[in-house]
Formats: sequence, C-alpha cells, structure tokens
Amino acid sequence: MGKASNLRRLIGIGPANERLLHGLGVTTYAQIAAWTAADVKRIEETLNFDGRIERERWIEQAKLLAAGDEEEFARRFPTAGTGSNT
Repeated sequence: MGKASNLRRLIGIGPANERLLHGLGVTTYAQIAAWTAADVKRIEETLNFDGRIERERWIEQAKLLAAGDEEEFARRFPTAGTGSNT
C-alpha cells in the first residue's frame, strides 16, 4: 500500500477527520483519488459527513497530490495547507 500520506493537506481534513479515515483504513491520497460514488456514499454515511467530500473536492485534491502535481494543486486549491485545516 505504500507510505501514508499527510491527509491533512486536503482542505476539509483536520486531525479528527484524519484519525477517522485512518480508522477506516484510508491512509493515502491514491486511495481517496480512486474513490467511486459508492465509496463516497459509504464513507460519508459512516462518518456522518453529509456531502463534505464532494463539496470540498477531496477526490480532485487527492488526485493532484497522488500524481505529485504540487503546482496545479497550489493553483486550484490556494487555501490548502493554511491554518484553516490543520
């Protein structure tokens, strides 16, 4: 599976959500990037997220980070990594 990613880089994931995701076995950007609609529904129901994953574009963020595209990530998500989600 590889080394765990710093999921807190994604907008909307702070320490509590990162712990919850780790508890479900989600530890890498690649896993989030590969989520299907069914995965999103299951995760949101399990964690009671109510649309957050889509609203905060977790999959789009994770795809860029999994690909190592830091430049595009910074362009599309300029607030990522700021104090709002750490």
